[in-house]
Amino acid sequence: MATSTDAKGFKQDMVVSIRYRNDLPPPPMPPKLLDIDTGGLAQYLTTGYASGLAKREDPNIEVDAEGGMPIDMIGVPGYFLGDESAIMAPEIQPVLDPADHALMMSVEQLKSQGAKNNVSFLRKTQYMTSSQMARAATDPFVRATPRSRKVSEHSQIAPPPVSRDDPENIKRHIQKGFDIAYPDSIPFNPPEAKANPITPQERDAWKNPVHPDNPRLKPVEFYPILPDLDAVTDMAGNWQALKFEKPPLPPHHGRRDDRVDVGLLMASENAAEMPKYQAKKKAFEEHPQLYEDPGPEPYVWSLLVPKQVDSVPRIRKIFNDSDPNKDDPALYAPLLEESADGSQRLPFERVRVYQSATQITVDPRRVMGVSLVNADRLSPESRFSKQGSAAYFYPILERVRMKADRGNLSKAQAHSSQAADDEATANIPDQLMVLFKDPSATEKQSRYQFRGEYDEAFAEEFQEILRAAEAEQEEQRAQDILEEQGELHEGAQDVSMHEVADAEGADIATNGVGHKDRDDDRNTPAVNGGDAGAEYDSDGMRDD
Repeated sequence: MATSTDAKGFKQDMVVSIRYRNDLPPPPMPPKLLDIDTGGLAQYLTTGYASGLAKREDPNIEVDAEGGMPIDMIGVPGYFLGDESAIMAPEIQPVLDPADHALMMSVEQLKSQGAKNNVSFLRKTQYMTSSQMARAATDPFVRATPRSRKVSEHSQIAPPPVSRDDPENIKRHIQKGFDIAYPDSIPFNPPEAKANPITPQERDAWKNPVHPDNPRLKPVEFYPILPDLDAVTDMAGNWQALKFEKPPLPPHHGRRDDRVDVGLLMASENAAEMPKYQAKKKAFEEHPQLYEDPGPEPYVWSLLVPKQVDSVPRIRKIFNDSDPNKDDPALYAPLLEESADGSQRLPFERVRVYQSATQITVDPRRVMGVSLVNADRLSPESRFSKQGSAAYFYPILERVRMKADRGNLSKAQAHSSQAADDEATANIPDQLMVLFKDPSATEKQSRYQFRGEYDEAFAEEFQEILRAAEAEQEEQRAQDILEEQGELHEGAQDVSMHEVADAEGADIATNGVGHKDRDDDRNTPAVNGGDAGAEYDSDGMRDD
């Protein structure tokens, strides 16, 4: 063994065993797929390997100049003459098939529709008690069950069930409702109206009504429902429900500007949108099965209010028929201004122009406005004092929603629509001058036309209005004829209608021979010495 001193003189190595690698040699030829340098296994584990591979290795696809879709414009009619209508989308879109409506729904509509269709499996089970079943069996407004009852041999055969929608059944129940409300009128009803007797339960239900949802509610007052015939000024009775998206007038001194309550809303034709509407209307009239109804004509709506801010109380008194001082000149004299023709009129200024509005036609039998009139608060001069307390209904034919004007639009939209707005508002007046005058006979006929046809108590008065309107129209026609003829020249003589009628059968003398003036050209009188009694044969030749 070597000592520590000997270790410093030489170095000793450790002998270990070594294992040599035996890797497979590379293949003599590349793989027969894609010769792609992948760079090892690590790159396959990265997330961007596939996207990088797609960018580096473009597919070898031969594409021609037309992208594989040759377009031949020679067969397009009128294309080389400058007419590109054949390749443009149609202005009038055809009606979408109802089966495809679901494909046009947005994501929000699909979500809302799915929420509506979600039905919880937890239901409140309802059972009909014996009293409810008995009520359903005797209630005339409940449909009879379709199950046929077994009729025993000894029992009496029941009458056939009456349909709830039968017109005669509806008339009987309407008449029965009037008989319950007005028992004194029952003796004057025709015999066929008495075929539906009133039960004691129905009389008690009329005297002590019960709310269908909340039985604890008690009625405070009762009002008969009547039509306001005086408020309908023409045959249509065109009542509309208006709604503004935002207040049309800004606040005045921190309070609501009530001039809008007595304002005038005027509709004029929208010339920019009228050609498109007429094209859609024509397409609908010719092919209603292919195109949709475009609806009402497009209008430009303008709102006009009184010029003076504090004029609303006075105007309300002027329009109030029950006010005895409504015709007092001192009431509306401070509001009048001199117009262009020198007359004193009430000025209305334009404050808003609505380029578009949503007009929805509704059923006037289901949508109505109701006004409650209390007889205790009426003045003796009111036209409602004769009838007393009542609920007057006004059928609404249309709902109109005024969209926000361009003040709510962005600056870019407002700038682009400036020219269109100026063109649409060019024919809308900035101010209207309202003249107070008594209505003419023709205007009275238009105002009372609806009432005259449906109010029997107003029939005689309406006939007088019709006669006065007819006389006024005759006078106007005569005046128009005189204006067309102009002034008579010197030596001319005016002829009345009676003289013209008498002259048709008068004798005419020509060269001393008198005869009757006839319409037959072959019997015209001879002139310049000819025979006045000469006859003509069938060929038109005269026989001498």
